Amino acid sequence: MNLTSVDAIKAFLVFFGLVALCGPALGDVVINEAELRAPDNGTVWVELYNSGPDAVDLSGWTVKIEDKPWAGLISLGGAISPGQFYVAEGQPSWITSGNGTVYLLNGKGIVMDKTPEMSDKGQSDFTYGRFPDGRKTDARSDFFFMMGSKGQPNHI
Repeated sequence: MNLTSVDAIKAFLVFFGLVALCGPALGDVVINEAELRAPDNGTVWVELYNSGPDAVDLSGWTVKIEDKPWAGLISLGGAISPGQFYVAEGQPSWITSGNGTVYLLNGKGIVMDKTPEMSDKGQSDFTYGRFPDGRKTDARSDFFFMMGSKGQPNHI
């Protein structure tokens, strides 16, 4: 059986398409909840959620909280299993206005997820969170102002 160059190209594309589909999961981890103005001058935190079928290695990933003109980076590590939460905490010394956008960046600095600008000026137990957990339609309506549920499923 002789392969033509067209057949060879098709085989090449199919092979690398399958490799891409079977590669490490990168797009299944989302910013699920964020506390940008913690009560009693507490520490800001961001909760991630893995909505995919595979564990994701977070080594080298970062969470960036941008509260202009200030910005803070939280280095991540370890792995997040499917259906699980991962809480990244900022520094106790961080003082934020409560108006901010949160970014999730992979080890190459590529933005994997981003929240809309959030406003949480009250230093209350309320946070911005996705409902249901992991919902990602890239619409502002993915997030609700709700009672915080750090590391737990969100409820509205």
